Amino acid sequence: MTRSSWITYLGNAAFCFFLLGSNAHAETVNPEKQEMQFSYTTNGAADGSINTYGNNSISVSGEILRVQIGDSSLDRNINGVGIYELKLMNQNLRGARKLAELLCSSKDTTSGVPISDLYTAKCGGEMRSSYVRDFSRDVASKIADLVDSLTNAGIQDGKKLVKLDLSLASVDREKDGFLVSVRFTNSGDYPIKFKTPDKWDVRMGRRMAILGVNGSQVNSPKDKFALALAGQSLVNPEQFPDGEANLAPRGSIVIKLKTDSIEKFSAGEYNLNAGTFMDIEVVGIQSSLVRVDFHSDYKNPTRVTFDRDYPSTPQEREQWEATHRQEMSWQPVKPGETFAEDGLYRAVRTNSSTHRSLQLVPFKTGAVATTDRVKMLMENGNGISFDGPVQWLWEGSAPTPVTQYSFETIEETRQFCKPGAVCPRSGRWLPRIREGWGTGYRYDLAGIVTMRHGQTMPAVKGAGDATDWEWVGA
Repeated sequence: MTRSSWITYLGNAAFCFFLLGSNAHAETVNPEKQEMQFSYTTNGAADGSINTYGNNSISVSGEILRVQIGDSSLDRNINGVGIYELKLMNQNLRGARKLAELLCSSKDTTSGVPISDLYTAKCGGEMRSSYVRDFSRDVASKIADLVDSLTNAGIQDGKKLVKLDLSLASVDREKDGFLVSVRFTNSGDYPIKFKTPDKWDVRMGRRMAILGVNGSQVNSPKDKFALALAGQSLVNPEQFPDGEANLAPRGSIVIKLKTDSIEKFSAGEYNLNAGTFMDIEVVGIQSSLVRVDFHSDYKNPTRVTFDRDYPSTPQEREQWEATHRQEMSWQPVKPGETFAEDGLYRAVRTNSSTHRSLQLVPFKTGAVATTDRVKMLMENGNGISFDGPVQWLWEGSAPTPVTQYSFETIEETRQFCKPGAVCPRSGRWLPRIREGWGTGYRYDLAGIVTMRHGQTMPAVKGAGDATDWEWVGA
C-alpha cells in the first residue's frame, strides 16, 4: 500500500470514528464545541508501511478525548496498553482547542521535521489529513507538547475502556529449563483475545512476536537476567484447548511456559519484569489495538532469588550452548571484525556457507578476526581442506577456569580429553595422534565418534599413549 493510500485510509477511519463519537455524546456537547475534531497518531506509519510497534494516538470529538496506547515498551512510566476516555475541561479543554488550531496551520514543506506521525483535523468544515512533518519545526514542537499533555491527562484521569496488563507471576528452576508463569489482566470493559505464546510467530522479521523476562540483581545492577518465552512449550494447554486466550472484562489468566532460552546469569536476588510484542483483538469497540508492545509495571517488579549461577551443571551448559549457538548463527564475525565474546569458533568461507571447518578455534573477547587466508580441514571429514578468507561462527564455550585466577578448567568446557577419561561434553570427538616432539599432530578422520557427557572416552587403536581426543562441536 502506498504512503498516500495509507494516509487516506487512516484519515477516513479516524473521521468515521469521530462521527460515531459525536453522535454518542450529542446530548452533552454544544454545537460550537462539537466542531472540534482531530486525531494524532504516532508509530502509525513509517515511509508508507505499518511500523512494527503498536499505535499511540489521541483523538478529540467535541469535548471528548480518547487516548490509545498500543506502544509503551520504551516508556518506563506507562505499563500495559489500552484506550482511555476523558471529558475535557478547563486547562485540558484549552489545550485541545489550541492543538486543533495548530493542526490547521499552514504547511511548511521545507521544515525538514524528521517525524512520520499522522494527523487528521477538521479545518474550516473540511477534514485534512497528512504528516506532522509538513509543519514548521516551531509548530511541530508545540503540537508534540500538547499531545504529550493530553495523553498524560487521558491516562491519569480518563476511564479505562480497554486495558491489558502483563505481570510476572513466578520463575522456577527445573531440571531441563525454567518454568515461568505470566499473568495477563483485562481491567477494561471489553473482551480481549490472543493466541497463546507457544503459537506466536518468532521468526526474525518485522512481525516477530516477543515475550520475555528481564531484570538485574538488586545489589548489583550490572548482573543481568533474561529469558525468552514466545514459541516455547505451554505447560497448561488444557486451559486453552483452541490455542487462544480469551480475557473477559475485569478478568485475568495465568499462562505457564517451559523455556530453555535463557541467558547466562549469576546467583543472587533479582528484580524482574516481563515485556511483549504481540497481536491482540479487542472485541466490541473500534480501535487499532492489533499490534501492541508493552511491559509490566517497573515500579512493582517481581523479586526472585536464584541460589546458583546459570549454567552451573553439565546439562544446563549443554542446554545453554544449544540455544546460544542458534542465536549466534546469524552473527558471524567477519574478517577484520572484533569478537564480542569468548568461545570456540568454526571457520566458514566468506563466499560459501557450505565450506566449514572441522576443527574449532578459541578466541577471546576483543580479538580481531584475521583478514588473511585460512587453511583448515573441511567439516565433512573427507580429508579435503579449504584455503581462503573466512568468517567465524560461535560453536561452544572455550575452556573456562573454575574461578577467575584458577588453573583448573570447568569440566564441561574442555576442548581435549584423554582416552579412558569421562567425556566432559556431548558432541563429536576427533582423535589426534602426536607424531613427535615439535612436529604437531596427525588426525584420524575415520575415527570421529559421537559421545554423550559422562560416557567413557574410547581408546584409539594403534596409537598408544601419544593420542587424545579433540571436541569438534555438538
